[in-house]
Order: sequence, then C-alpha cells, then structure tokens
Amino acid sequence: MILSRLTVSAICTCGLILASEGSGNGDTSGWMEKWLSFDPGLFMWTIVTFLIVLMILKWKAWGPLINALDKREEDIREALASAEKARQDAEKASSEYEDMMRKAQAEAQQIVSEGKAAGERVKNDIQSAANDKADEIIEKAKAQIDAERRKAIQEIKSSVVDLSMDAAAKVIERNLDSDDNRKLVDQALEGIGQA
Repeated sequence: MILSRLTVSAICTCGLILASEGSGNGDTSGWMEKWLSFDPGLFMWTIVTFLIVLMILKWKAWGPLINALDKREEDIREALASAEKARQDAEKASSEYEDMMRKAQAEAQQIVSEGKAAGERVKNDIQSAANDKADEIIEKAKAQIDAERRKAIQEIKSSVVDLSMDAAAKVIERNLDSDDNRKLVDQALEGIGQA
C-alpha cells in the first residue's frame, strides 16, 4: 500500500515537472492563458500520466477491491446457502420431532389400553377365583349342614327309639287299657318334642 502511494506520488511529480518544462519559453503571460492554451506535449504527457495512474490503480486498488468484493459476495452466498440448509435441517428436525411425538402418543395410548385390558383381565380372574372360592365354601357349608342335619336326624331317631322303648316298657309294665296306652304314646311324643 505504501509502495502504491509512493508510485502515484512519483508519477504526479514527473508529470508536473514535464508539464512545466514544456511551457518555459520566456512567456510571461497570465496563468489563465497558460492553462487555456493548447499544448500538445502537455496533453500527451497528461494522457500518459492518466493511463499510468489508471494501470497502477487497477493493479493496486481496483484489483484487490474487486477481489475483496468477489470474496465478500462469495461469503454472502455461502452464508445464505448455509442458512437455507440450516432452515431445511430445522424443518426436517421439527417434522421428525412431530413424528416422534405422534408415535410416542400412539404408544402411550396403546400402553394405557393394554394396561386397562390387563387390569380388566386381572379383575375378572380375581372375581372368578373369588366366585369359585365362594362356591367352594358354600358347597362345603352345605355338605357340613347336610352332615349335621343327618347327624341330628340320627340322634332324633335314636332318641325316638329310646323313648319308644321306654314307653313300650312302661306300657308292658302297666298293661293298661287302650285309653291309657294312647295317653302314654301322647306323653312320649310330647317328651320327644321337648327333647
């Protein structure tokens, strides 16, 4: 950068020196006439100086400036492309997240329904087992009651036999008439009812 400034300064100085030498013919006219008059040498050196300055500017200023602008444009394009890719990735991730959420909700509903079904099965199994156990207890109770009833009937029969025997013994002992026999049987039956 310093080299380009020195080069431009040197060219400008040379141009001024050459321009002032061409007009040194002893003329003392005013500066306005000097500048307004056409001098082909000055014109040629001005064009050459302009072209040299233009080439130096292209080489030292415009080239790097254009390169910097091109690099900046490329960086912006890359940034836009990466932003677009990031947006697409974010949309893809969002859609994948939504799909995962839908699947998770479906699985949760399935688990809940399976849990309800399993709970219902367990409830039915427990209820069935309880009913079976209750039926078994009822059957055992009925069998026990039936056994107790048979036992009671057997005891009653044996008591009746004992009483009948006692009554028969009393009848034989007394040998009474039929009215007395009838009274004895009634008394024995009343004794059975009280026992």
